[in-house]
Amino acid sequence: MTKLPLNDSYFVKEVQSDEWHQFFEEHVSQVFPNEQSMPLNFLLSPTEQAKLDGLQSNLSQRKALYFLLVDEDKPIGWHFGFQRSELEYFMANTGILPPYQNRKIYSSFLTYAIERITDEGFQYITSIHQANNNAVLIPKLKAGFLIQSFGFLIQTMILESNYGPMIQLVYPTKTAYRKLFEPQFGINALNESLTSA
Repeated sequence: MTKLPLNDSYFVKEVQSDEWHQFFEEHVSQVFPNEQSMPLNFLLSPTEQAKLDGLQSNLSQRKALYFLLVDEDKPIGWHFGFQRSELEYFMANTGILPPYQNRKIYSSFLTYAIERITDEGFQYITSIHQANNNAVLIPKLKAGFLIQSFGFLIQTMILESNYGPMIQLVYPTKTAYRKLFEPQFGINALNESLTSA
């Protein structure tokens, strides 16, 4: 597939899920060495697991995007995200190999990702992060993401059983939507801006 430039010799390439998974599985422990995941499926009865499997299969038609970040032709990172609703795209996992971190690759990718995801028609881009993950939180806040401490259409801040307290970020794709997240928040603030326009 076509590579699109990010900065310097770095590119982003949209790929199929199998190519993405192969690279991800080979390198995820380098990017997230302390991450541990404990599946809680053992808490479910066979009947509950069967029901959960059925609910999961309902999501099979959702839109998903897989990207590899490359230096010339060498993969150095990844991104995976998916549709949560007709409004929301969830940035599920992004990683850059340690030798390539702190080179503004992630910031450049964010600029590309926001444009690409918005072009798909999504109205909100969301993600969750460990509260001390400044390497991701700071670039996202600089790119226009907002900390969401409460929600209506999209998921609220959470305590993730595998990772501890998580911060949810949201990127409203329209300026008008941002009014809903401002200190003078809500429909009233949006209505005031629309009537004065």
